[in-house]
Amino acid sequence: MKKYDAEALLKIFLQHASICIDTRKIKAGDLFFALKGANFDGNAFAEKALEAGAAFAVVDDPRFAQTQNTSLLFVEDALKSLQMLAHLYRKSLSTTILGLTGSNGKTTTKELIASVLKTQKRIYATPGNYNNHIGVPLTLLAIPPDTEIAIVEMGSNQPGDIAELVQIAAPDYGLITNIGKAHLEKLGSVEGIQREKGALFDFVKADGKGIFVNEKDPRVVQLAEGASWSVGYGLEGSVCMGKITEMGMEGMKMEIRHQAWPTPAIFESQLAGEYNFINILAAVSVSVHFGIPLPEIQQGIYAYQPSNNRSQLVERGPYRLWLDAYNANPSSMKAAIGHILAEKGEEVVLILGDMFELGAHSREEHRALGLLLNENPPGLFIGIGKEIQAAVAAFEGEKAAFPDVEAAQASLSRLLDGKKRILIKGSRGMALERLLAFIDPG
Repeated sequence: MKKYDAEALLKIFLQHASICIDTRKIKAGDLFFALKGANFDGNAFAEKALEAGAAFAVVDDPRFAQTQNTSLLFVEDALKSLQMLAHLYRKSLSTTILGLTGSNGKTTTKELIASVLKTQKRIYATPGNYNNHIGVPLTLLAIPPDTEIAIVEMGSNQPGDIAELVQIAAPDYGLITNIGKAHLEKLGSVEGIQREKGALFDFVKADGKGIFVNEKDPRVVQLAEGASWSVGYGLEGSVCMGKITEMGMEGMKMEIRHQAWPTPAIFESQLAGEYNFINILAAVSVSVHFGIPLPEIQQGIYAYQPSNNRSQLVERGPYRLWLDAYNANPSSMKAAIGHILAEKGEEVVLILGDMFELGAHSREEHRALGLLLNENPPGLFIGIGKEIQAAVAAFEGEKAAFPDVEAAQASLSRLLDGKKRILIKGSRGMALERLLAFIDPG
């Protein structure tokens, strides 16, 4: 049987430039890749993909390729072929690629940059959370040929992930939002996280054009050493710097200075949280470099509305909920809690769920969270999940604990009575946004 290499697949892809890996989402003319997962083998669905309208199906099991059907394309490894195809396609484009990673704020920063750049440029950005060994190739293969700038988000939960992704995406520019306590289970320590994220800067320093450096984060600054071209932001004296002048749950007003501007500029954002200010400075830094005029940068920053459970303000009757339930780690949890407790006014309720992927550090980090709350206690702390119980036990104020969202259902409205300002935050697997259905709007 004929074996197809990535160059042969590229010729086919250029005629059928739409990739699918899920037969439930097949469109006519798609190129289907039969990937394997823990509980499935895409090879078994190849014929179904063709029946659903796919033009070709890429398989890596000879048993499914031993047929006269010329629409079945045999490769050595379907995933590796997808990744190599993405790399070859990326190299065929004249698109400038900005690679973006970090422990916190990746997606928000990506969306802010996209919101500004699209005012003047033809851009493409990673859809949703497509930032892993499958998502990045799919992102690259979805870039329209006339795209001027693509923002490619890269995530990691084990050593070597970022190094692999940068080889596939070959970014021209790099931006690391920050280095914090995320994915400790497999990365082991903050130093391990720093090495992992640093693979992006390593690649760009060797083969790219330049990097954008969060100068408030000493670990990011350390990773930037030796760069021939960089733009720093975040500190007094940085190329881009500034301060928050007004802050509320609905957003913030800022004064931002950039060396390219004669005077400081006033910005407004619908993002809340002091920790989001550094993400805005990152977006401004990138946008100035790519030639976006100041009015359009201001417009793009304000236009971005948080959604998808990320720093999202939800009004529900008398309750004002800050829904930040897309993900959580010790660094982001501390920042979100600090923001809502800094707000004056109504009594605050913290509804916090488990922080995942902390491995042997889990109990220690959850307990540290409870001790942190003792320093500036909320009106009520509700812990939901197994691991968060260590935080509940360490907290000395008013509290309640439930093993899961369903167990909290009957008691939630009673516990919230009279307390109008609420933070809901936990790791994605907790799906704490389901709590909204149990909060009586009155």
